[in-house]
Amino acid sequence: MQIKKMGIILNFFSLCFILLILILNNSEFAYGVGNVDWLLLKENNDGKEWIDMGSIKEINSGEITVLTKFLRNPKEGDKEQLSLYVMRINCNDNTFKDTSINGIPQFGSKWQSSNDDELIEVVIEKSCSERVN
Repeated sequence: MQIKKMGIILNFFSLCFILLILILNNSEFAYGVGNVDWLLLKENNDGKEWIDMGSIKEINSGEITVLTKFLRNPKEGDKEQLSLYVMRINCNDNTFKDTSINGIPQFGSKWQSSNDDELIEVVIEKSCSERVN
């Protein structure tokens, strides 16, 4: 009886291990693990903005996600600050929301316009133009 229980437990852990490998092997799950193709879009007094060209993914008609990197220029006495964003962009109305900032999910983020932020505008413009290519 003891050997039968051990066999059931071993089978259970084997099944869990195989399931874990299948999940981790899924390319959508491993999205951020591979190489990135950073393209510097713009530099201004606020800082520099890049997008990862390989991360542009269409979610549904008119909506995409993209990985961006922003290097904030240091203010007096501060250090440069680098931030990574996963942005969801609605290309139909040029709005966006940050779904992740520095790897932290932003649950409940709201759609917003660029508010004339030229770095955000260039991200929206470039990302939306690339989704059809």
